[in-house]
Amino acid sequence: MLERAALHQTRFRTPGVTPDARGVVLGQKGAVLFPSLDRLVAFLRAYGEEGSLDELLPTLSLRRVITPLKTREILLLCGAESSYRMDRIGSVAKLAGGLVFTGTSRHFVKYRDAGSPLGYDVEELLDDRADVVLYHDSFRQAYDFEREIGFRELVLKLEPVRVPPSERSKPTRLYVTAETGIGGALVGYLFRWQVRARAAFAEWPSESAFEDTTRRLYVFDVDEAPERIVDLMLALPGVHVFEPLGGAFAVEVGFRHPIALESCQSLFDDEALTLFQGDGHVVIVDPAPPFAPVRSLVRNELSLERAAQVHKGAPGAAGLSFELPLRLDTTMAPWRDVVATVVPGAQREWLARMLYALPPRTLSTLKMAIAEDRVYLLDRGGIEGVPLGTFYSEIAERIYVPSGMTLVPAVAPAVLSDLVADGKGGHVFFEPDSPVPRVVAAASFAPVSRQVLRDVAAMVVHADAPDRSDPPLPLMQYGDERRFPLWGVPGKDLPIAPVEPEDDGS
Repeated sequence: MLERAALHQTRFRTPGVTPDARGVVLGQKGAVLFPSLDRLVAFLRAYGEEGSLDELLPTLSLRRVITPLKTREILLLCGAESSYRMDRIGSVAKLAGGLVFTGTSRHFVKYRDAGSPLGYDVEELLDDRADVVLYHDSFRQAYDFEREIGFRELVLKLEPVRVPPSERSKPTRLYVTAETGIGGALVGYLFRWQVRARAAFAEWPSESAFEDTTRRLYVFDVDEAPERIVDLMLALPGVHVFEPLGGAFAVEVGFRHPIALESCQSLFDDEALTLFQGDGHVVIVDPAPPFAPVRSLVRNELSLERAAQVHKGAPGAAGLSFELPLRLDTTMAPWRDVVATVVPGAQREWLARMLYALPPRTLSTLKMAIAEDRVYLLDRGGIEGVPLGTFYSEIAERIYVPSGMTLVPAVAPAVLSDLVADGKGGHVFFEPDSPVPRVVAAASFAPVSRQVLRDVAAMVVHADAPDRSDPPLPLMQYGDERRFPLWGVPGKDLPIAPVEPEDDGS
């Protein structure tokens, strides 16, 4: 049925095949026959993990074929760009249990293998009315197309498989969907724990003619959530947590898709969001709704002391009143200008012990004001060197709020200084447990050394200088010049040893 192709062979009985630059018999298309759908999925998974399915998608087609005996198989067709691509397709297809062919229109001959490195040709064409005819060394078979299988349709219908806990990764970014009954509470929860998150609201028309209600869903884009918060969201009913695999699609945490979705990103629209749930349901948000930070969605209660009345007349009419009190609220902004700390009275002893360990540079810039129930510490260079009390950030000149909080409504620093009428040049501290800020006079702050160090009481001790007995120095005077000037000085008159005559041996 088949004959081996020879080197430099140019004429073939199989229509549409020619030798390429390497001498390998190759048609315009490649075909892979799989006995079942699971073998096709195994091939797509293996091919996508080692390469890219995006290079096959432009010419890829999947068809269910039927034989004259009414048996059904799956046929994959794609463009045979080169023998290098077909070699790779062939090696992966053999692992998945597929048979590889090459051809152009309806006749496909077996692709090359170790038995025939250059490929195969047919001895005789099968003249049957069929959509495609496959020639193998062990059979030849005609097939009719039963139906087309869309690749996107196949991907969306496949149910993700569960991943063992030991193989699960810890993603830094997550997509979270929540039903409307719990989505609003989740907004406040993420904001309260200062998790970087954005939220959107998606809705779809009813998919059934028996339901007229609209499907609504909260969608969150969460960044770097703590593990305890992720575990909590995974345990909440009505909440699904997804791990993004690309810019527009994600799979539920603890599951993986049977096909490597990262290798076929061109399948997903960038303007939509596709979420694969572990139960096989696919949530497609098309188009993707605009996301907003959760801090802007938290509900704030505003109270007006008097109802505002609108009058026609000159600006500033006395009848118009609209007042909002300043309140402390949490913020997700990073801590800045942390220059003060308030140490409660219960930690005074700790503060006293810690001052002994502070370096001289910190002590030289640290200022302190001591009140009855607390101690105020200021350091313009940063208060991080004192790990006690509650840290405060300076939001305006000499106006402080607890770090991690801010004043709402937000006002400019200059306006805030004018609003604090009782400041009078002192340091103003807004505290969470007090509706009225505390003002500490600027004169109350002094360097730590002057505030906490006690005066040293000196004891006068009577003492006399010890007796001094200096030895007399020898008197020296100059005399006449001579050859040995030190002669005559005590201790320096050294006799010169006589020179003995040499013995010449006579």
